[in-house]
Amino acid sequence: MKRLLLLFVVLLSPAFALTAEWQSLDTNGDGKPEHLAITNLADIAFNDQGQIVGWYVKQIKGQNFKGNYAKAPNLVKQGLPLPGTLVGYAATEGAAAGSGFNGDNARFFEDAGELVAEFRAPGAVMRYRINPRLYSLKLEVELDRPTTLIWTGINRTDNPITKLLLAGSDQPVPSGSGTALYAAVQTKANKGYAFVLRGKDPLETQLEVGGGGATVQVALPAGTTELSVYGGLNELVRLYVEGFYELPGLFKPNIWGQLSLGLLYVMELAYKYTTNWGLAILLLTVFVRLLLWPLMHQQFKSMAEMNKIKPLMDEINKKYKDDPEKKNEALMNLYREHKINPAAGCLPMFIQMPILFMMWRVIANYEFDQGFLWIPDLSLPDPFYVLPALYVLVMLAQTMLMSHGNKDAMRQGIMMNLIFIFLVLKFPAGVTLYWVFSTLIGLVQQWMINKQLGIATAARS
Repeated sequence: MKRLLLLFVVLLSPAFALTAEWQSLDTNGDGKPEHLAITNLADIAFNDQGQIVGWYVKQIKGQNFKGNYAKAPNLVKQGLPLPGTLVGYAATEGAAAGSGFNGDNARFFEDAGELVAEFRAPGAVMRYRINPRLYSLKLEVELDRPTTLIWTGINRTDNPITKLLLAGSDQPVPSGSGTALYAAVQTKANKGYAFVLRGKDPLETQLEVGGGGATVQVALPAGTTELSVYGGLNELVRLYVEGFYELPGLFKPNIWGQLSLGLLYVMELAYKYTTNWGLAILLLTVFVRLLLWPLMHQQFKSMAEMNKIKPLMDEINKKYKDDPEKKNEALMNLYREHKINPAAGCLPMFIQMPILFMMWRVIANYEFDQGFLWIPDLSLPDPFYVLPALYVLVMLAQTMLMSHGNKDAMRQGIMMNLIFIFLVLKFPAGVTLYWVFSTLIGLVQQWMINKQLGIATAARS
């Protein structure tokens, strides 16, 4: 129940693209302001020593913590060395000037759309590059002598799942040391949060579990070393988008994940031919509706036939209103006489809901590099509410067509769809685009069935 309430709050909370920027703010309550990178997916706080004191993951894209980081999901585990600790270069309080990284030799700036944090010390440079549209960052370390990088997490569970993939193996181990392709810490198998550290090339790595988290030590050679660090949702689509899903043993999707990958594959294939994400989603909608066409045909036909015999059903209800047993028997005889299965319209409706949920998961977690018409970002809600307005219109048209003018059925249909109006306001625009276009296709299908059965939409009393 708590998870359902959280999902409802998240869906109804504001979510629009933020302006990526650097801010100075005390996020951990130690009385000292940190250097805070504000992005759409996570806010990352650095101290002057090149260490990360807070990695605050956002439940939904564009969420604004408004300075309230005490309750924000933080991947940095208290009591462990801070992520980004470079042994021999992290200056401590009271150390002599120039003995390590300090605020005098740190820069925080923007470069080619990325937020960059750069720390310098004699013989060492650490440079973090943060893409505002990704959970992962790039870490470049330049050294004149070998040393060790320490990375820790994860502050969301006392029993994290840890994985170390050694070179030459396709299955990770929970701890150990050796030349590794990646080291990962996850809160749960297929959900929650994840920290994943990997080098551009395999690196000597040691992974230890303890203190309610995990500590990764990476041996860095002299010269320049490039690493990628993922810190965000332990979620299939995000890992796929940022290139971490391909790592062996990192994430094993369940059946819903496999189906989501199928939808994602079709969407990307459609984009390949249209070069437009909005058109790709429309083509994906057509594909899904074609797959569902036989089932939806049965649903619409059943509902149309039920409305067609409604006057006869009303007579039976009136005649046997005081005898439920005879009423049910008469209704079943009526259904058999007209060859109607009253339950036939339920299955397609239940099938559509999981598809809608999977579309929401795919589109909300995908990263689109272009807008569509008036929509700047298909993974965020429509800022001008055009799509929600279109949804209301097509919903009303669908209700009128399916009720065949019956006022009671129309009122019931409108009431059933009211909850979706509130949710659609916060749906990613791409999901709303799918739902509106899917409903329009359903309207055409319903009209064809009505015409085939000779059912008019003239109002009945």
